[in-house]
Parts: sequence; structure tokens; C-alpha cells
Amino acid sequence: MKTTNSKVVGYWHYGVILTYLSVISAIVGMFLSVAVSPLWGVVCLFVSGICDSFDGIVARSRKNRTDDEKSFGCQIDSLSDMIAFGIAPVMIGWGMGMHKWYYIAVFGLFVMCALIRLAHFNVKAEKPAVMISESSELAECAATVTPAQKRGYEGLPVTNVAVGLPVFFLVATMFRDILITHIIMAAAFFGFSLLFVLRFRVPKLGWRGIVITITIEVVIVIALALIRTFVCGVPLV
Repeated sequence: MKTTNSKVVGYWHYGVILTYLSVISAIVGMFLSVAVSPLWGVVCLFVSGICDSFDGIVARSRKNRTDDEKSFGCQIDSLSDMIAFGIAPVMIGWGMGMHKWYYIAVFGLFVMCALIRLAHFNVKAEKPAVMISESSELAECAATVTPAQKRGYEGLPVTNVAVGLPVFFLVATMFRDILITHIIMAAAFFGFSLLFVLRFRVPKLGWRGIVITITIEVVIVIALALIRTFVCGVPLV
């Protein structure tokens, strides 16, 4: 099946559609975070996370992919991660009114650490026997991957922001004191920044683990939203 067009660049097939949807969701979330409510930015962030969780599985379902198609998938996945999980979260913080210079410094650190992590694993993926990278799709760029490397990541993948930040957001916005809210969010961004670049082992989940994680996340988010609304008296929007 033909996947390229002589008049445009790139590859156009269902194997990369979830990656593209992740970027679109992130862009929509950035605008909504500033123009409407950061809550909608959090929702879009979570949608981007779901798309990213399954994009590798969808990509591998296409048979007889060329090396160029695999390489394109690797690069586009990494670039989309930078937009969806590096830049979009910062816009959520900005939409929450975190405009002081010290918050901007934390945002800069967050984006920089995400960028360094993604670039680091792009370089690693070009070498044999590398640590498995940010997604299962990007891991295919490596010449060989050892069994130990297939079992986990080195450091926290940037995509985990889609799981952690919604929880921090709901907890932080339970407080009516905006300073407490901003401090909690700043601590979250700072913590993620460190976890992106520190060396430690994070287990790799299969599709069943991903489904379980998403289910647990939804339950936690619903529980926090109910507490926020009915116990703390803070409306969702």
C-alpha cells in the first residue's frame, strides 16, 4: 500500500494517526488552558497520554514497513512527545495564573529536562543494545535491544506527565488559597524535571498494564474530582 505522496513530505497511514492525534489534542489543550480553563488542558493532556500509550501497538500492526517508515515513526513520536508532554503542561500552569518569574524558571527547567531526555534517547536509539526509549515505537530504531532493556526504562518517560499532572492539578486546586495551589503545582513540575534526567529503572508495561494503569488513573481522578467538588466546595470549572 502506498503511504507517501510525491507532492508532500512525510508518511500518511493509520500507523501514525495516534501520534498525530496526540499532537492535535495537545495544541487544543494549550489554547483551552489559556482561553477557557486549565482543566480542559488537563483533559487534553490525558487524551494525548492515551494516544501515546497505544501508538506503538498500532504502528506495529502494519506489516512490511520499510526502514524509512520505522525511522519516521521513531522521530515523529519523539517530536510529538515534546509538544504534548513538554510544552502543553507548561501552558496548563500558565493558565492557572503562574506568571511570576520563579514559576517561569521552573517551567523552563521542566521543558529543558524533557528536551534533554528525549534528545538523549534519540541518540541512544541510534546505537546497538540501547536502553529501550520513550515508547515502543522509538525502541525499533535500535539495532538490538537486550532482554533486560526490554523490561524497563531508564528514568521517568516524559509521557508519564499525562498520568501524574492531572492528579497534582486536582489536589492543588482543592485549596482556595491560590498561593498553596501554585506551590503544589510548582513542586510537581520541579519533581518531574528531576525524574526525567535521573538514572533509575522504571518497569515497562505491556498493553494489559497500560489498560490497568489508565483504569486506576480514571478512578483516582474521579474520586479526587468528587472530593474537590463536594467536600472542598470547589466547582470543576
